[in-house]
Amino acid sequence: MWGPPISRLGYKAAWFPDEDVIQQATHFSYVEQSLSYSTPLWHNNVNVWSANVGVRSEIFSTAAILPDTHQPFPEELWNIRFGTSFRHDFANGWSEVSSVSLGSASDKPFAPTDRVTIGFNEIVRVPQGEHNAWLFSLSYSNNSQLDFPIPGVAYLYQPSETFRATVGVPFSLMWRPTEFLMVDASYSLIRQVHTRVTYLAAPLRFFTGFDWGNETYFLSDRPTSDDRFYYYDKRLSAGVQWPLAKALMLEASSGYVFERFYYEGGSSYADRFNNRLDIGAGAFLQLQMQSRF
Repeated sequence: MWGPPISRLGYKAAWFPDEDVIQQATHFSYVEQSLSYSTPLWHNNVNVWSANVGVRSEIFSTAAILPDTHQPFPEELWNIRFGTSFRHDFANGWSEVSSVSLGSASDKPFAPTDRVTIGFNEIVRVPQGEHNAWLFSLSYSNNSQLDFPIPGVAYLYQPSETFRATVGVPFSLMWRPTEFLMVDASYSLIRQVHTRVTYLAAPLRFFTGFDWGNETYFLSDRPTSDDRFYYYDKRLSAGVQWPLAKALMLEASSGYVFERFYYEGGSSYADRFNNRLDIGAGAFLQLQMQSRF
């Protein structure tokens, strides 16, 4: 099944020092912080009802302007989300998870010109033998590049405790080729990639990885109500994890961020040259804490 219900608390802080703004005589730096919490509200042998909240802020220091509209770059960006989920385990072994979320992703969250972010996700797990399963999903967010519900089909293959792969959409992999080495990888639509190689030297974990990700916002003074403000980057990182307590993990890392740019446009990635701002590559530092209880 999906495992017992637990509460999770996470905090992350990252610093991106000054780097050049391409084709503008100014610099660009920012500090990012995020806090997330999820907890079961009620459960019994076959049902779990949970709630979650997430808050991310990015505070910028720059004199850059958006080149097409000549607007100053936002001083800050926020992503605030409230959600709930319900899980049910059927008598025939099937399982189902439904989740919905509401929030705001903007430079002025919940302002009159802001657009409330809405999302839902549905996953049905159909067992195939003792460890394997088919996963059928349907997800939607009005704050993404795809303006329609996205179906997903994947096969979960887990022949042993040292190997697990979800082949399809989305894709994920966990492989532990030796006692001291672990490989993780995942991909989800449209452009979300995560890879990490971890060396286990108890109690520490040393890792290196690559990430390609993006963020999306609705600016309060956007030219068109349907326009979104996008950010893309790629990151190489290395760091260490160590447990401070039985259920508390601290992670410190640094790395190199590159191919990063902002733009404003509709739901097509072809709009990525509209109102575009490119930021020079550079280093970053990050600290993260996670607790399970």
